[in-house]
Amino acid sequence: MRLLAATALLLGALAGTPAAAQSTVATHYFYWYRWPDEHFQAGHPGREGHRRHFPQPERVSYLDARWHRAQFRAMAACGIDVALPVYWGAPGAYERPSLRFSRAGLQPMVEALDSLAAADLKGVRLGLFYDTSTLLCDVRGVPPRGGRADLRTAKGKRLFCRTVTDYFDALPRRLWARLGGRALVVLYSSDFAAGWDATLGPALREAFVTRFDPEGVFLVADASWGDIGQDRTTSWGAALAGPRLFDGVAQIGPGYDDSPVPGRRTPIREREGGAFYGRSWRRAVLSEPELVLIETWNEMHEGTEICETRELGTTYADLTREWIRRLRSGDAGPPIELRFPAPRPRPDHTWGTEAAGVEELSCVFDGDPARRLGLRELAWEDGPLRLADGRLHSEGGTAPRYVYFQVSDHWAFDTERDLELLVDCDPGPARLRLEYDSHDGGATLSGSYTTVEAGAREGARGGVLFVFALPRARLANRQNGGADLRLCPPGSALAIRGVRLRRRPAD
Repeated sequence: MRLLAATALLLGALAGTPAAAQSTVATHYFYWYRWPDEHFQAGHPGREGHRRHFPQPERVSYLDARWHRAQFRAMAACGIDVALPVYWGAPGAYERPSLRFSRAGLQPMVEALDSLAAADLKGVRLGLFYDTSTLLCDVRGVPPRGGRADLRTAKGKRLFCRTVTDYFDALPRRLWARLGGRALVVLYSSDFAAGWDATLGPALREAFVTRFDPEGVFLVADASWGDIGQDRTTSWGAALAGPRLFDGVAQIGPGYDDSPVPGRRTPIREREGGAFYGRSWRRAVLSEPELVLIETWNEMHEGTEICETRELGTTYADLTREWIRRLRSGDAGPPIELRFPAPRPRPDHTWGTEAAGVEELSCVFDGDPARRLGLRELAWEDGPLRLADGRLHSEGGTAPRYVYFQVSDHWAFDTERDLELLVDCDPGPARLRLEYDSHDGGATLSGSYTTVEAGAREGARGGVLFVFALPRARLANRQNGGADLRLCPPGSALAIRGVRLRRRPAD
């Protein structure tokens, strides 16, 4: 009832004023679903758990033009102009089982839009959301293991540019989404590239006009890329962190909750009956954007969808339609207050009860067996670990490799403490970087990855000791896998004897 009441209030407040300049509205379209075996688990929470569910999951398939037709028609009914298929196509790996959907789903999309046009029904145009995860060698199934494409090299540029041009080559030009008369390309994070520079954008433009003369590219890059010659900039994460506003671009989302996905401890952004979405939209309208990016149409695992669901019906599609009307009339309406102004962290009380009230937490690896008190290592995709010979070993290499640790929530959770971390290692790097979860709102992901560094000191038994000061530590499980901190070895492997965490001693 609260949801219905809040939604009614929001819809009731939507009133138009004289029309302003037209903005383009696009949304990220996750089309990797195929009932029951791809990004499903028989429709139930599991490794592919969904926060909310498609009304008729048995009809969902990237191979079925009828499913795409229904999605595109629903988008158009909201006033959305552009679908941005989230594309995992990788040249040379199109038939790789985990990536096959990316190419196989494109022709059914074309059939769906042609079917709508033949019936004189409104559809959308297709831009590209380039999921740069495919820059990881492991995703493409190519060596070296753990490697990443270097986009400063000719080989890396060819991979990057061909990913984009192969995508558009699979679609008739009449269906391309355009801004400023050019094909719309939106880039995900730079985190998956080994390197890049300002020549990347010009290289893409040259490759595009070479293949599709005289067509050009309108490039919208994630802020993590810096300046690569893009037309506009955006940033992923609006569904969790709140609206991302840049010159000409506003990225927004309805909320975030990935709790059905095992291994994740990401904070939850409450939807508050549409209030968070409405507040985000209001800020977008006030920014007078050329382009609005809605994050997302249907990412069901992370609970960021605005499409129809079994649980909420068309509530968010209806809100989207009304807010797009307001966008185009230039009426932002009155301020909207939130009950929860920030994402809500999730505690994990499944381990570490013995740490409650102790002075110091520790992981000691040079014993047999290793001993842990309220602190434990965590292996993750970008942090493979090996415990051998009384040491916790990280892997070296050119790709970033991290060593993650979790702090028991029985000792501290969503706190604000000045702490000290001591890392005892075999001789190795002269300096070491640490990223920890803090209250520094200016650091990466609202403080989730706050950077500090320490130099090596002489340690016991011929080892070295790194001592990190952690001011205003939050420890709210906001890093990958629910971790609270991670060591960042500088390219070389790290052999860790032990780690201790305690309150920072008074100066």
